[in-house]
Amino acid sequence: MEHYSYEEFLEYLSIGEEIHFIYKDETYYIGRGTGQFMFWKFHDSTSEIIGEDLQDLLRKVKLDNKFIKEVWELIEIEVM
Repeated sequence: MEHYSYEEFLEYLSIGEEIHFIYKDETYYIGRGTGQFMFWKFHDSTSEIIGEDLQDLLRKVKLDNKFIKEVWELIEIEVM
């Protein structure tokens, strides 16, 4: 799979694209829907996090108590 930079990840999100990624064998969604930025782990409805904007969402989302940027090298983009 193609490797994307964190900056490309941010750019795609900022134009409204949705991204599916894998972190530690779990698949996640992040993107914009119904006017809000959203994040969740697939098959776990309790994991949903909503942000007022992209920066707000990225401040709220933690994977193993770390921000996405901090674990970027461990993330595999599935759909972008």
